[in-house]
Amino acid sequence: MTDPLPAQLSAFIQTHGIRVDPDFSLHASGVHSVVNCVFSAQARFEVVVLPLLARLNDRLPEVPGLTFQAFVEDVDSLGVQAYAKEVLCNRQQLSGRLKVDVARDVAAFFVRHGVQTVGDFRLLDDETAEQLVLVELVQEVRGIGPTLAHYLLWLMGREDHVKVDSLLTRLFARIGDWQPRMGNDADRARITAAIRAVAAELGTTPARLDNALWQFESRPKEGK
Repeated sequence: MTDPLPAQLSAFIQTHGIRVDPDFSLHASGVHSVVNCVFSAQARFEVVVLPLLARLNDRLPEVPGLTFQAFVEDVDSLGVQAYAKEVLCNRQQLSGRLKVDVARDVAAFFVRHGVQTVGDFRLLDDETAEQLVLVELVQEVRGIGPTLAHYLLWLMGREDHVKVDSLLTRLFARIGDWQPRMGNDADRARITAAIRAVAAELGTTPARLDNALWQFESRPKEGK
């Protein structure tokens, strides 16, 4: 039986005039991708993440050659407490740990696996990249779950992945006659499949459509 969700999503997009951001772009550096991924969890992107990325960029400029080792050494030179307070000006936590500690451990994970830059990561075949991030990273670094792992994959250039976070789950609860459950593997897979199908129809990537849906859902709604 054909899943009606892609057709329902397509109709929702047309009804609300949702368009892919023409200025959509990925980070030039893997370090900035990791920091974006970790600090976006349970945080307002424009208010928290964008200013934080700007502060990081002042210290470690966003260039393709910026290595994960450089970030690890920079954090270690001050310690995670001081780096959080003095450099990133952010002491938010994830799974009971400072987010900068999680980001540092993700960077160290990539170093251990021979990945120093975003360019190194993009040389990996899809199966290897997905095994590395969706399985091994999730198992080894506390604070990184499946949702952030998929987000990191598309931040690092795998645009066929989708970040099924609370905003996207909330949006899909208004599409069709179901109530998707945050963190449920089957519901995540169904949402991802629908976005991939509609993205193909629109001639864009799942990540870019994901971003457009996220931007739509994050905007203040009339009457609120």
